[in-house]
Amino acid sequence: MDIQPQFSIKTNGKEVAKRLIDRVVNVTVRMKTGLMSDSCYVRFDNLEAAPIQQPKPTDLVEIAMGYKEGNEDKSATLTPLGKFEVGEFNLTGPVRSLELFGNKLLWHTALKAPKHRSWPEDPKQPKKLGELVSDIAGEYGLEAKVGDAFKNIELPHIEQSESDAQLLSMLAEQFDAIVKIAHDKLIFMARGTGRSLSGKELKEVEIKNSQILSWRYGKDAYRQVGDVTAFYYDLDKAARTPVKEGSGSPSIVLAYVYADEASAKRAAKAKHNRLKRASTRINLSIIGDANIVAGAVVKIVNTKSDADGKWFVDGVEHCINKQGFRSHLVCEQLI
Repeated sequence: MDIQPQFSIKTNGKEVAKRLIDRVVNVTVRMKTGLMSDSCYVRFDNLEAAPIQQPKPTDLVEIAMGYKEGNEDKSATLTPLGKFEVGEFNLTGPVRSLELFGNKLLWHTALKAPKHRSWPEDPKQPKKLGELVSDIAGEYGLEAKVGDAFKNIELPHIEQSESDAQLLSMLAEQFDAIVKIAHDKLIFMARGTGRSLSGKELKEVEIKNSQILSWRYGKDAYRQVGDVTAFYYDLDKAARTPVKEGSGSPSIVLAYVYADEASAKRAAKAKHNRLKRASTRINLSIIGDANIVAGAVVKIVNTKSDADGKWFVDGVEHCINKQGFRSHLVCEQLI
């Protein structure tokens, strides 16, 4: 069976890949967890005799990838990988080319602007994490999707002096969560669950040894942790009181003093889980599979090594060029 890589590139809703198929040198989409923006890169041959029209900063590029079977198949099923705003382009020579760089963070300017406000405004009415995420989402016309484990967590008083992006990232780190904007949704969910960053269920993807082009498994001794200690202020004892997650060494002590025992326990557990997961990683290059997205869970089988098992996809790059269709994954240990 003749399986051929296939892609679609639309500019402002109009298909350009079919017209310029012989001039596309490289099309790449990079996806990450967290508020780091997904991005794309497209390179065209920019022939002197038939130059390609230069893009405008407001242009939207939409990319999809997949395969078609046989040269006569005109209806290949492609997987959409997102819409990207053209943020930069380069012209090169003497080998003429046009390079486009797209960014999915269409709302990035406002989200990164510093803000000064209090959460909550009324100290007598504690703010829940789900409410804070919903309030910020509403300011940008987004729908909030908050994991059930986080919705009803009461937050200590927060004096915000940073941007909304920084505040959300700080809370995600504190609660070992993923925060991401996708498909007009602001998602705040537990890290390593394999749930879709768009709020949909994700099918676990099995990767067989025959699909793997290369892999690298590694353990980072500097990230390994035995226990994590966090402190909270006990009003009855008028003293800093420790709580601990895990056991053994090395030991880590969090510098921040939390408002109550529950907050300190959550912070210690989140830090312990985060370091444990990050201490074991695997990098994979495989035959391209556009169904693998950041935040998914993949199951590696039949390598007969420590690479076998389930992994959390922290980032993925899908690339189609003269070498074919390849996907490059950065995965963390699933705990």
